[in-house]
Amino acid sequence: MTKELHHFIKIHTKHLRRKVKRTLYRFLVDIYEGEIRFSLFHFVCGIFLLFLCVGFFFDAKQIKECPSTASVFGSELTNALRHAAAHEGHSGLDADVTLFLLPDTTDDYALSSFFDAPLYGFYLTGKEISYLPEFAASLSDSFVAGTPYIGGLYFSYNPKRLLYNRATDITLLTKEGTYATLSDDSLYYVIGTESVFSMFHYLSERTFHLLNIQPKNEYGMPVSDYSGRLLRGADGMHTFYNIYRSYLLQNASNESICAASDIYICNSLNTIELFSQINIAGYFLIGNILLLFMLTSFARPHLHRVYIWFRIFLIHQKKRGKVTLRSRISTARVTRRNAA
Repeated sequence: MTKELHHFIKIHTKHLRRKVKRTLYRFLVDIYEGEIRFSLFHFVCGIFLLFLCVGFFFDAKQIKECPSTASVFGSELTNALRHAAAHEGHSGLDADVTLFLLPDTTDDYALSSFFDAPLYGFYLTGKEISYLPEFAASLSDSFVAGTPYIGGLYFSYNPKRLLYNRATDITLLTKEGTYATLSDDSLYYVIGTESVFSMFHYLSERTFHLLNIQPKNEYGMPVSDYSGRLLRGADGMHTFYNIYRSYLLQNASNESICAASDIYICNSLNTIELFSQINIAGYFLIGNILLLFMLTSFARPHLHRVYIWFRIFLIHQKKRGKVTLRSRISTARVTRRNAA
């Protein structure tokens, strides 16, 4: 039974190979004889479809990002805020997400200004919080105001995905080390410095106002005057200097540093990995690309007519002034017949 099955499979595989070879040979002969014509557009589409088919076989393994100076520094500051909220009774410092623009650690003046900057507490929706990793993945290299650090989130990013659509698998990382799903309409408490507001504006401008982030109060109303969101204590405004100093004096720095964020990188060309979890900016870019291809394929044969009418109505002028509309139409008809 096994031998018969192997013989049956062998015969049908042989016939299938012959059919494939004959079909491919006829296809190449038709191209050579001119019966099938290919344009550059068809060639590019074929290469893209071939890339998508081959991409399904690529590995999509995620690797945890190595800790950097900014991530260690940001984790320390986040742990200091959580320690102050838990042990010193500062309820306003108990944040779901911390957001900093960390300066260069070798610049003493920048570090001093960062520690002396007051802290702000505001609310963001889950949808807006999901835009924050996109800033770190797509725009952190072009933003010169500082290195963004997002504490309290787990996410992965792929630098080979579409721009403004590189961060995926975004979930909330609690202080207990557990993961919680972000709800788009729920409000989450965020603590940051004044510089993060410029980051929101920069993200909105670069993404054509598709990824907008608007700070809110505890009732979900947008806030325009950020001075009302300053965090104040018994000694005045809260700053990182006071909070981190108290954190060090209580020997909390002797404890092991707990990472306040969990970031993974997936540097893969897998098709599913490249086109999964697309946000609104990704749909906008893909739609523009498809529209460009459609215009290229359908409007290209008529471009010479558009050029003729553009030349007649906007460029072509006589010495004694503009030609009349009737003469322009007649000239267009003659030119079109000559072009045909």
